[in-house]
Amino acid sequence: MKKIITGIFILIAVLQFSCRKKFKIYPSYGDFRLSTDTLFLDSVFTRISSPAYTFKIYNTSKKTIRLNRIQTNQGEASFFRFNVDGVPGKTFSNVTIPPEDSIYVFVEFTADASRLSDPVYEESLLISDESTIDTLLLTAFVKDAYFLYPRRYADHSVDSIQVGTYQDGTPIRVAGFMIRSDTTITADKPTVIYGHLGVAPGKTLTVEAGAHIYFHFNSGIVVYENASIRINGQLGREVILEDDRMQPDFENVPGMWNFIWLKQGSLNNRINYAIIKNAVAGVIAYPPNQNGDQVLEINNTQIYNMSAYGMIAIASKVSGYNLIFNNFGGSALSLQLGGNYNFNHCTFANYSNAIRNLPFSAVYISNFYQTYDNQGNETILVNDLTQCNINNSIIYGNRPVEFYAEKNENADFSFRLSHNLVKFDDPQNQFRQDYLDWNNPTYFSSNILNENPDFESTEENKLRIGLNSAAINIGDPSITAQFPLDIRGVNRTDSPDAGAYKHTDFDQ
Repeated sequence: MKKIITGIFILIAVLQFSCRKKFKIYPSYGDFRLSTDTLFLDSVFTRISSPAYTFKIYNTSKKTIRLNRIQTNQGEASFFRFNVDGVPGKTFSNVTIPPEDSIYVFVEFTADASRLSDPVYEESLLISDESTIDTLLLTAFVKDAYFLYPRRYADHSVDSIQVGTYQDGTPIRVAGFMIRSDTTITADKPTVIYGHLGVAPGKTLTVEAGAHIYFHFNSGIVVYENASIRINGQLGREVILEDDRMQPDFENVPGMWNFIWLKQGSLNNRINYAIIKNAVAGVIAYPPNQNGDQVLEINNTQIYNMSAYGMIAIASKVSGYNLIFNNFGGSALSLQLGGNYNFNHCTFANYSNAIRNLPFSAVYISNFYQTYDNQGNETILVNDLTQCNINNSIIYGNRPVEFYAEKNENADFSFRLSHNLVKFDDPQNQFRQDYLDWNNPTYFSSNILNENPDFESTEENKLRIGLNSAAINIGDPSITAQFPLDIRGVNRTDSPDAGAYKHTDFDQ
């Protein structure tokens, strides 16, 4: 019986195979079309491969067709590389497409800017059959750049820097490299950083006005004890720090690089007229040195699109004015374990789509920090919040409570908010602490709650305030006199609005 059944299956298989149609391949006579006539590869760094881009070639006929040739006008000398229906190369012959079907073409690009006379580089991709030559224009903008990266060794390992220790004392190291002399990043062409750039103790990293720094994934800047970073942007020549994915789809994606980390004991760090985008945390500031010197002065700076924090400071000493923060997975400004802070004419906003619960308000302050001891047990550190002044500012977002504070009774907790527009919507009176009572003059003075800031476009990180803003003319003139110009250089002393911008008519 088994032999009979086996014979039947063999017979069926033979009959099926013999009856199967043998598809004939026909020459194409204009029987194809392209999904696009131009492929823009956006900006590409010199000698760095672009991401892969795609388009499709459609067979418009009801028969299997053959395309004679696919190649650019540069042939094998092309800076473009292709994968046509799974086959890599630069030139292709006798490409078949099933009836009323399509194939994908993947395109990558690598070029050396020194070999190009024009940063806008173009080639024509020619797709031909028996009667037709169709052309697809390939365009890329090639950026020359400086590249900074950790050393790679023969065994394929990568140089690293120590950023801390585990509970057992084992060093925590990350891919990176140390600058051991005073160094300047210039504005003559962009700088691309791979890994973590460490500023060695006693050294200074200076960034010129107009410089543009791109960070590869899992990269950042780490400033060590007694070291400094000086970002010297100017109005109209801001320093931009962002990720190196330059396609439009990545323009506002958080978490694409790591942070600027001011480690314990770093000092006299200054950031002026910078735009920091798309990292895990914009700035991390740790405690000052034993002399209590200022850790960071940050002014006229915009921080957007962080997966965690705009700025987190731990027992630090920071001052700033004309700051604009928006779109964070956690807080725009998180001040933990006490410290010493002064912020004036700032806009701390958070309109992120992330799920945020307290304590991840736009602004959060505390005099303690939850951590773990060497045995892995949760422990709470406490430290005096000697002062935290936020004046003439806007604290707002898409959650009901965007200012939140927590106090540990074992340390001082001194803060004061004055002449601000704040989102703090507590209709059920859930927050009964005296330091969250907006009528308590110890902590609050002349603030306006839950009124419309009239931002231009929170989705686009445009936080100018319009003619209907509740922030208009609520600032303290004595504070404004110390910071007379808004972040655009507009004099605001005649109308001391809260926030980093003087109000404006968006239509003008």
